[in-house]
Amino acid sequence: MKRSLFFVLVIAFLLVIIYILINLSSGRTTFFGKASGSGVLSPGNSYVFASPVTAKAGMDKIRVTVFALDGQGRGVPNALVSVGCLDTVACGGVSFTDVQRQTDTLGQAIFDITSSSAGKFEIQAFVSGTSIPQTVMVNFQ
Repeated sequence: MKRSLFFVLVIAFLLVIIYILINLSSGRTTFFGKASGSGVLSPGNSYVFASPVTAKAGMDKIRVTVFALDGQGRGVPNALVSVGCLDTVACGGVSFTDVQRQTDTLGQAIFDITSSSAGKFEIQAFVSGTSIPQTVMVNFQ
């Protein structure tokens, strides 16, 4: 009697576990929220960096790389990127060359900067016309 009651309880327990697993796998229950904005630019997730940050004026170039990312941190492909000086008046001798203006599958765009005059310049980026809040400071000596 005790043995059969034990087996009935074990089978009932297993049936409850199977029922719970079936309901969880049906997609009706969400344990973690989904990040929104897949494929849509997130300016706060995107970033700009330069290498090197210091170069010789009139001789060297600085490479600026922009990563346009979505809300999930994935690259936004095929977006047009532009870069420029935050203070356009102070950037008289600065030139920008598009190496790869349209983002690739990683959301990467590449530019080269040269300057005929010495100075520190703050560089900003725009992805499809939307400003990226992060800027990068470059220095030509």
